[in-house]
Amino acid sequence: MDASDYLAKTYALTELPSNHASDKALAHFAQIIRLWGREIERGGIPRRVDLSFQGFVGWHARMIISRLPACGDLEFRIIGHDIDEMFGRTLKIGDRFSSLPHVAFEDYADYFKAIRAGGTYGRYSGIIPFEGRAHRTFDVLDLPAADEEGKLAFLYSFFVMGPRRRV
Repeated sequence: MDASDYLAKTYALTELPSNHASDKALAHFAQIIRLWGREIERGGIPRRVDLSFQGFVGWHARMIISRLPACGDLEFRIIGHDIDEMFGRTLKIGDRFSSLPHVAFEDYADYFKAIRAGGTYGRYSGIIPFEGRAHRTFDVLDLPAADEEGKLAFLYSFFVMGPRRRV
C-alpha cells in the first residue's frame, strides 16, 4: 500500500458545513454534519456529554468513539458492529490504534494529532489500511469532541463502506 491508495487529510472544522456542499464524499454524512454544525455555531467543538447517542440513529453500527490523547494514538471506546466486521474483528474496546496488526496507514499519528490540536476535522477515503483488508474501500469522517471541562479528548468516526476492489 502506498499513499495513492488513500487520502487522509484534515480541514478547518468551521468549514465543515461549506465543504459538505463541494466534497461529494461528505454527502453521505449530511445528518452528522448538521449535528456538528449546530454545535460549532454554538461556540466550537461539542462536548461529548452534549452529543446524544440517540442523535446518531442509523449510524450506531457504522461509528467508533475513541479517546484521543495528545500523542494521536486512539483508544477505542465504542465500536459499531459493521465496523467490527469491516476490519475483520481486529478492533477491540480498550485497544490503541498502534496495537492493530499490520497497520499500513503510516501517518495515522500525525493525522489524529492534527485533529487533537483543535479546530479541525478529518476525512479519510480509500482502502482499509490493514494488510489483508485492502480489497475493501470506505470513507470516514472524523470529528472531535471535548470532555466535560471543554478540553478536546474524543474522536467520533463515522464510516461509509465503499465497493470491493480487485487487488
